[in-house]
Amino acid sequence: MKKSIFFILILASLCICLAGCVNSKVDKMNADKLSGDPSLSAFGFGIDPPHEEMQVYEYTGEEIHIPFMVTGMDDNVKSDFGLIVFLDGFSQPYKIKQKNNEVSEEQFMKKFSLKNEEKQEFEIVFTPVTGKEGDRLGIVFAVIFNPDYIPQNENKAIYGMNHKLFSTVSQEIYFKCGTVNKEEQSSYSKSLVEDISQEVKDKTKAKDENSIADGSSDSLSTTAELLQEDGKNNIFYAKNGKAKFKFRIYGGLDTTYHTTIFVNNNPVQVMGSDYIDTTTKKGKMCTIELEFDTGKYERLNTIYAISVPAGKGYLLKNNSPIKTKSILLVND
Repeated sequence: MKKSIFFILILASLCICLAGCVNSKVDKMNADKLSGDPSLSAFGFGIDPPHEEMQVYEYTGEEIHIPFMVTGMDDNVKSDFGLIVFLDGFSQPYKIKQKNNEVSEEQFMKKFSLKNEEKQEFEIVFTPVTGKEGDRLGIVFAVIFNPDYIPQNENKAIYGMNHKLFSTVSQEIYFKCGTVNKEEQSSYSKSLVEDISQEVKDKTKAKDENSIADGSSDSLSTTAELLQEDGKNNIFYAKNGKAKFKFRIYGGLDTTYHTTIFVNNNPVQVMGSDYIDTTTKKGKMCTIELEFDTGKYERLNTIYAISVPAGKGYLLKNNSPIKTKSILLVND
């Protein structure tokens, strides 16, 4: 059966159209019910033109150019979202090349605010952050809805549908040669691996918003979380310029993930490393204790993590990026 390449995703108070994503179906009745909700936002994004089959792009030593499209689809409000790119699970900086050949500065997230039927076509241009000759690595494009939203009240530190992540299916980069003049991505992998408790299993089966249904035999969806040391995850408080917290991932198929921590939508180093390296195992939970320097940040910030399958994980059924909840980071 051929995969759908363009469809409407309906979520509570959010309606989004994605190109290349295949995990949801249109519910016309719910769409009709939600169509009058002023909090709705709809937009489209994806490689241009859309393809039913995975596209393979070649790296030959020159920058890679991938045609891309975004469009606003809401009559009532502007569609605000940020575009991020992951290569082999690593956060990939990129430039935007417009039709008039104007090229933006390199960035990790390009933000869009589009009116209804406003369409932008451009090229995503980048030099891969990783890859050696002969490699075939997965590349995935993801968007975060309303990324600039941040709660202004500690007593109501709720993000709701803001910061929700959606993604295309993975595409592929074939390396005819290796990358040059690139610093190797540094990893952190010191973790505690233990059995998944019944309490955690019950919570995951309740289908919280961080889960990805992947059909794994243990019936648990892959879940990623950021937690305070006391296990709570509604607000993080930094003390003496340091935020201490835990990253936890469990469930799903046996897969290696590269996880990036983002603060205010920018990837940051934690524990002196660019990313966290974990491998999920059936029935096991992987927990990593982390510390982050908050000295240069304002008082109110947003922190979240995104985990992306690495290696051949992009070929598996559970190849979607997994985002934790966005959490208010208070820098006292």
